[in-house]
Amino acid sequence: MNMRHSVITATALAIGLVAAIPAMATHNDETVQTTTTTVKTHHNYVYYGDHDIYFAPERKTYYWREGDAWKSGTELPVASRGYITTGGVTIDLDTDTPYERNDWVVKHYKNGVRVDSDGDEEHEH
Repeated sequence: MNMRHSVITATALAIGLVAAIPAMATHNDETVQTTTTTVKTHHNYVYYGDHDIYFAPERKTYYWREGDAWKSGTELPVASRGYITTGGVTIDLDTDTPYERNDWVVKHYKNGVRVDSDGDEEHEH
């Protein structure tokens, strides 16, 4: 009798498991949509085009070229300090290190003046 009872119980469990699998499968077919937001940051710089010097006012950091290398610091070398008294132009860039965009800056801010898409200088009034 025990053997018969065990076979019936095992059969009932197997039928129940077979019936539950489709129900579990439909429950797990939910689609989850996620959204990723990318924030572009803009940094403000003062660019002194005559000597390739940048100043980041928020961070109080200068960027300048020494030979083929770019340097940065809270103060310019003594020999370069006289170049930043006049002639700087304010620009916004999408980088923490402005020299990464130096080719673009030189192309668009020739002699410290914004150059429009036609290559003409834009004069501020």
